[in-house]
Amino acid sequence: MAVVSDSEVALAKRAAADGILFEPMTFDWASEPGPIGIAELADETGDMDTMRRAEIGVPAIEQIFKRLNGLQPVLESGRVEKGFTAVLVHEPTDTIVEVDELLHFTSHRLHTLKLYPGEMKLGFDLKEYKALCEEHGPTTDRWRYGLASKMFGWHGLQKERAWEDAVRDIGAWVMGHPPLIRVPAIDGDGDAAYDRVRDKLLKLKG
Repeated sequence: MAVVSDSEVALAKRAAADGILFEPMTFDWASEPGPIGIAELADETGDMDTMRRAEIGVPAIEQIFKRLNGLQPVLESGRVEKGFTAVLVHEPTDTIVEVDELLHFTSHRLHTLKLYPGEMKLGFDLKEYKALCEEHGPTTDRWRYGLASKMFGWHGLQKERAWEDAVRDIGAWVMGHPPLIRVPAIDGDGDAAYDRVRDKLLKLKG
């Protein structure tokens, strides 16, 4: 069964009380192959708009991967069956919601945000996210600094987190989802996070 963070569980409970139902889900396009998988899945749709978005989004994701010094052989050997962690999804509208706790705000995340395509609509305040990365990066960059990640090698755990967030943001746009909604929760308080985006989420009810 797909599992989300405690703060996202708290947000989902508050949303359910307002009649907004979320389910934890994973997606083939949010997986180890990153831009390779997204490109292939976009082509498989046969939808011209999706393929046009892929022509913009896939190069942006590739550029982000290079900026984070990712390991290309690992990316090329990735499998779509190896998905990223689950996210909250409002199935009637196909809207994805993520609660971002402190460790999501790093200098690596800032690098990714600066490379987003201008054509892409966002479900969060880009300026606010950049400012939070600048504020907290000097501390969060050091989290488990000495450990390695599969995709980015030594000192790569925070790079991998930033990478996965970026793939979800851009991949969701490419694959035709509404703008992915992100809400910061620096203190990990999912209830407070819900209060911040309640008005936006209520609009999902139509």
